Amino acid sequence: MDDQQLVKTMHYFFNAVLKLRQDLRQRMQKKLVERGYSDITFEMMQVLYFLRFLAQKGEANQQEIADETGKNKATLTSLITNLLKRDMIERKTNPDNRRNNIIGLSAKGHQFILDLYPDVYKTYDINKIPLSMDDILSLTNTLNTIINS
Repeated sequence: MDDQQLVKTMHYFFNAVLKLRQDLRQRMQKKLVERGYSDITFEMMQVLYFLRFLAQKGEANQQEIADETGKNKATLTSLITNLLKRDMIERKTNPDNRRNNIIGLSAKGHQFILDLYPDVYKTYDINKIPLSMDDILSLTNTLNTIINS
């Protein structure tokens, strides 16, 4: 592949990824507003999602959350403060390192995820997308390969 073709291909790829992210953000915000959670942002949902589905034991320290969500520590501190105000998460001191906080979902945060995520996963009408579930899984694997390269 020559440089000009590479630049053109990567431009289209980056543009598609950015458009998909923006579209997903808008769809999720719409679901939040419909469910009466207009004060929860897309970024807050990323933290809640990580804690519920990706963190070992359902909790993590702030650095792990920052690394996995792609947020810097200052941004994450603000998100955590806002989630604490809404009783969506709990913060406790790490007994092994008192300078380190452990963040986990509160009962309200768990219920929020259980109530909202079935709808969030249906933000795209899978029957209208000309892809099979295998295609979507393959695309997901491809994107993860790119991310981890």
